[in-house]
Parts: sequence; structure tokens; C-alpha cells
Amino acid sequence: MKKIGLLAVSLALICIAAGIAGCTTQNITGSAGADQADVIRLAGGDYGYPQPFTIYPRGPGSSKVRMIFDSLIEKDEEGLIPWLAETWDISPDGREYTFHLRKGVRWHDGTPFTARDVKFTHDYELKHVPVAGGIEAGIIDHVQVVDDHTVRFVLKEPVATFLYKMQGFMIVPEHIYSTVSDPAGFLAPKAVTGTGPYRLSEYNKEHGSYQFVADAEFWGPRPMIRVVEFVPISDALISFEQGEIDFAGVTPDTLDRVRSNPDVRIVQQPAFWAYEFYFNAKKRPELGDKRIRQAFAYAIDRNELVEKVQRGAGKPGNMGILPDDHIWYNPDQPAYAFDAAKARALLNEAGWKDTDGDGIRDKDGVKLSYTLSLGSDEVRIGELIKARLRDVGIDIQVRALEGRSRDANLKSGDYELLISGFGGWGSDADYLRTRYSNAVTGSTSSVASGAAVYGYNNEALNALAAREMSELDDTKRKEIVFDMQQVLAEDVPTIPLYYTTSYDAWYISRYDDWMNMFDHHARTHSKLTYLERTGIAARR
Repeated sequence: MKKIGLLAVSLALICIAAGIAGCTTQNITGSAGADQADVIRLAGGDYGYPQPFTIYPRGPGSSKVRMIFDSLIEKDEEGLIPWLAETWDISPDGREYTFHLRKGVRWHDGTPFTARDVKFTHDYELKHVPVAGGIEAGIIDHVQVVDDHTVRFVLKEPVATFLYKMQGFMIVPEHIYSTVSDPAGFLAPKAVTGTGPYRLSEYNKEHGSYQFVADAEFWGPRPMIRVVEFVPISDALISFEQGEIDFAGVTPDTLDRVRSNPDVRIVQQPAFWAYEFYFNAKKRPELGDKRIRQAFAYAIDRNELVEKVQRGAGKPGNMGILPDDHIWYNPDQPAYAFDAAKARALLNEAGWKDTDGDGIRDKDGVKLSYTLSLGSDEVRIGELIKARLRDVGIDIQVRALEGRSRDANLKSGDYELLISGFGGWGSDADYLRTRYSNAVTGSTSSVASGAAVYGYNNEALNALAAREMSELDDTKRKEIVFDMQQVLAEDVPTIPLYYTTSYDAWYISRYDDWMNMFDHHARTHSKLTYLERTGIAARR
């Protein structure tokens, strides 16, 4: 046996035999167990209509889509597990993945689920890119239906993380979407016809409320909550204390308000959600000089951000990007401890000097001044950074935007400096390639495919990323990922400010089976968190 290039995937789930690779596990259909909870209420907010082409793709949005729609593969606490695909085979050259689908699965309207739905979804996404889920463009050559319950993906070249990526590939029904030419405007009730454990019962855009009801005919593990509601609230902690919601995030300075209640369980999250500081060298060419970016890294006190913004519930960011909690984190990288003197020295070396005490200027007298765009909830972070950069002579104006406007500006490159927060930092380390390199199959862009690192390009990183993408041996791929972190830490294309480690709190008597996916921080985002565990996968 050898491991495919994935994060923490159990050998009990993916195994390679001589000639053809295959996978099998015990039946995942749940057996009768504990009584089903009636209604669980969670904090709401409008993320759009919960189908893959209309939802706002940040975590709470995508998780709502996953309650309705299934993927071929899912994630539990320890790794990848079969889902709509019961088993799969991998060709010796790593280019063909043949998935054997579960029989007896039906869409919510009773129509049988088949391999044609899988092929249709892939082909449909070539024309209509989903905002939630999907597979990285350019890696699949074609998909073929072998029979009703067998579908084969043929890749253009070996991709180490292909199975991992398949967890984000949510299947939509051919018999419904084949007649839809504009899925982004498809808001009819049948648009949310899936094979998943829940059906959408109610959605109120104005209130940001959703109601999901367990599907009595769901093919898999028994839903343990009959109704999941996302309700509008003004203050999550107050709503939690008053019993209006059953689960909430808690900051260190408010822990005492809930820890005395014996019916409340409190668990700290892993550091897989973070704020990132972006440079735009296309708008500001001097940011193409790594010495300037390194100066920013030394000038920003990331420990101060953790203490003053997170009240200690976080970890300072690493310039090699991966957080300390990531299984492939490389601890042997430049640390960039807060050092204003080092920051000024680097600025001087790059030709920017403070000759009159009025801030850093270049030889032509141009002042080093920027606009820092961020979300309205991130103003405190911006003000602390502004103060530290002022200490080294860099002038910053903080510009607060509505979150979606900030995200749109990041995507389009309409910014000089920008801060954005998001999850997924525990995901497979291949995101070092998709976010920061140009080693993207079929890409000729000078912009990395994931986070918009405008104007950044490093050929050494690109070469490592191309090797990482196709290396199927985990030991060798980990070595490459370690080297990628070294290059990134030296170059500082962005600055991970800090990774959060907030606390989750819930009422034990109402529901006590919340779980994280192995690479994610939010328990409410996991589909399996709402399902009976018995039979989901062999206990490892």
C-alpha cells in the first residue's frame, strides 16, 4: 500500500493494489441509535439561495448548499470518506479515476441518481462556473459514463490532490439543470433538488433565515436533527444566553459568561481561519520589491493583533503561509518577529528614506503612502497596523468597506493594500500552488488563481508548485511543500496576520454531537455534524 497525495487520508479508506488502485469501506448507512433532536437553531444571515450557482460562497453559505447537495467524497474528523461514490479505482499512471456509485440513491423528487448526473455536472460547470464548490479548471480532460453506476474522470496529467478536490464537487440533477441556461438566476423550488440529508423548507432573504428539514428518504446515515434553522439575531452571545440559538462562538473575554452553566460545552477551534494582508504590485510597482514587503512583515506586530483583537485566542501568522496546526507546517522558516529597526533598514536599502522626519520617501521625494481596504468588522486591525507602519514612516489610510465589496475588490484587483479574513487554512497544502503560484494547468495569467496576489510571480515557486501538483508520493510531496514555504517566507507575497482559535459553545442537552472536518475549524459547516455517526466510516 502507498498513500495518495492527500491530507490525513486513512489507509483504511484509500488503498492501492498491484496494477489498479482501489478503495472500499464498510457500508456507511447509519443504524438506529439515539433519539433524533427536534429543532436546532443557529445564527442566521443571508448568503443567498442555497444552490451551487447562487449562494454567497463564504463558509456558512457553502455549508448550506452541502446540506442539500452531495459530493462523491466527503470529509470526517480524520480524512476523506466515500459518499455518493462507494468505491473507486485509480490507474497506475494516476490519470484515470473510476468511481463506482451507490445504488438506490434518489434525488429529492424521486428521480434515480446515476453516473449521467455526475458527467452532466462536470460538463455543465465548464459553461457555468459554480460560486460554491466545483473542481479546479483545466485538470480534467474528459468524463465518461461507463454505466449507470460507474463514471470515469480522465485527467490531463496526474494531480496529487484530485480526490481531495472532489469533495467540493457537488452534483446537480441533469433532469432539472439541463433546461436551465442561467443557473445564477435559477431560484425556483426545484433548483434546490439534491440527494443530501436535508431539504430546504423555508428561505427569507430579507431576514437571512433558512429552515432545513431532514429528508426521510435520505440514502445515508440518519439525520440526527429533524429541523435545522438559521435565524436572525443581533448579538450571538446574548441570543445564546437567552436560549434563542443553540450554538455560538465565544471570545476569551466572554467565556466566564457561559462556562458556569453545566449544560454548556466549550471547545476551542483549531487555527484554520485567518486574516491575510495583500499587496498589489500592479497598482504600486514598488511593492514588487520583496524588501518592501519584508519591511511590512517586520513592521506589523502580529502578536499585538492576537492580544488586542483576539484577546489571545489566536496565533501570529507565518510568512510561509501554512498555520502551525497544519500537518505539513514547516517550522524552519524566517520568523519575522516584530522589529521596527529592521523594517526601516530594509526600506532604506530599497531606496526609501526618512530624511526630514516626515515619513519615508524615495529619491524623487515621493511619499510611501497607501490606502488599506478592509471590511467594516476589521477596522480595529487596520488601525493597529496603521499605527505600527507610521512608526517606520509608512503612511496608511484605512478604508472600510462592506464585506462583499471588499471581496469584489480583492478579486478584481481594485486595491493598493487589502485585508481579508477567511477559512480553509487547514486544507491540503496544494493551496500554496493555487493561491500564490502560476503553476495552474492551462493558465497563462500573471495572477495566482486563488487569492488575488496581483503582480506577484516567482519562477522558483512555480517550478516547485508544478512538481507538487503531480507528485503522488506523500513523503516526496511534503518535502516539496516544505521548500515552497521557504520560498514564500523569503518573498512575502502576502502577510498572514494571525490565525484565530476561537471557542465554540453549545447546549449539551439539546445536541452534543458536533464535529469538525479534519481540515476545517467550524463545526456547523460539516454535513456529518448533523448525521448519525454509526456506520459513517470504520473507526480509525
